[in-house]
Amino acid sequence: MGKDEEIKEIMLGMVYEKAREIFSETIIEYGTNPGNCGTIDDPEGYAKITGVCGDTVEMFLRMKGEKVGEAKFLTDGCMLSIAACSVAAEMAEGTYVRECIGITQSAMLKRLEKMPQDHVHCALLAAMAVQKALRQCIESKEKTRGFRCEVSQEPLL
Repeated sequence: MGKDEEIKEIMLGMVYEKAREIFSETIIEYGTNPGNCGTIDDPEGYAKITGVCGDTVEMFLRMKGEKVGEAKFLTDGCMLSIAACSVAAEMAEGTYVRECIGITQSAMLKRLEKMPQDHVHCALLAAMAVQKALRQCIESKEKTRGFRCEVSQEPLL
């Protein structure tokens, strides 16, 4: 390993050490190694939402029966927004549509642990994107296949 690589490794170690003081391991992991990041060609559910912070989230869903078969996201947001979107997509994938109502801001904050108060809106934005994409899936299925599922309009907090 060259001198530059050694310095880089030392600096990255210092950054991660400081980050662990502020964020949970879960946030760091999902924020730096997000699962489900990307797009789905011809999704059955799609949502694009821009939050008051300026972050934009796109959520793509494909159904498999009455479950979310695949969930992907894109965001131009910070590490915390990426972590929230990754958790939201992971929570949706493989879940029955009627159970996806549990993908809320509070459920994601619990799973992410130690989200800074000034970034809890990231979890709300991700939850809203999932719910909006789910509504599109349901409306599409109701029109084409007679699929019927009620989605609550309860707050996502």
